[in-house]
Amino acid sequence: MRFSRVAPLLAALPTALAKPSQPPISNTTTLPTHWGLLVFPHFQALDVFGPIDVFNNLAMMYKNSTTMYLSVLSKTMEPVTTGMAGMAGGFEEKVVPTTTFKEYLSKKKHSPGPPVDGPPVEDCDDGAGGHAIAKRAMRFGARQEHSMPHDTMPSVPPKDLGDIEVLIVPGGGGTRSNVSEEIAFIKEMYPKVKYVLSICTGATLLSRAGVLDGKKATTNKFSWAWASAQGPNVTWVPTARWVEDGNIISSSGVSAGIDAAYALVSRIYSEPVADYLAKAAEYNREMDAHHDPFGKLWEVPGAT
Repeated sequence: MRFSRVAPLLAALPTALAKPSQPPISNTTTLPTHWGLLVFPHFQALDVFGPIDVFNNLAMMYKNSTTMYLSVLSKTMEPVTTGMAGMAGGFEEKVVPTTTFKEYLSKKKHSPGPPVDGPPVEDCDDGAGGHAIAKRAMRFGARQEHSMPHDTMPSVPPKDLGDIEVLIVPGGGGTRSNVSEEIAFIKEMYPKVKYVLSICTGATLLSRAGVLDGKKATTNKFSWAWASAQGPNVTWVPTARWVEDGNIISSSGVSAGIDAAYALVSRIYSEPVADYLAKAAEYNREMDAHHDPFGKLWEVPGAT
């Protein structure tokens, strides 16, 4: 009798302990192709690199199921630093924009239409030196179906990538500087995008652009008093790892952007895909959007 109870459990062990299989993308709707990352001086590094790595892995691991391109947008083409102006030393990282706000909006006004299927047509002329290397490193090229040698540059995207469908807005100390051009760009872009992901105090750029008016959102708990004051018409949620309201996902501070990125993947591509990507990255996701100990830690009013 005892053996009969144990036998089914033993039989189930190989299945239970088997490594996960990569799930297919089950979404039958049109998947976003063109992603946009907004950057500004003194952005928070993890706000950018955490979520972007989630989407990097998505693009690589599902290269045969979906095509993704990334535009890195800033007000100039100069490399954009994580460093704070006047900071002693030189501990900083820089990303290289692929286009400016004005250039992107100008192209969209004169665009003949969506990208045409076919081989890439743009020359790969990034110049030479560190600037060129950084630009190549930040570009999402169309992945080839065969394995690509490490020293081979990703294939170049077509000249017209179509409209940006997902806009990513990080936070950081730079949100307290003059970000009028960034705010204006968000205001112009919001009616045209499918999704917006804000990380940390990036939500204050959205709130100042008016796109969070009448919506629920969250932001960095360490900077709550200042950040929430930037959006008097926003329902700020004091206890939340991330908040979804319509097509906007806003995350709490810094590292929370990674969980919000997986939430966005789950929403667009399916939860099994998000779960698989997190496991492949050996990342323990926070699955409960309402589990947030940092509101109470930083004495945010109303936090539980």
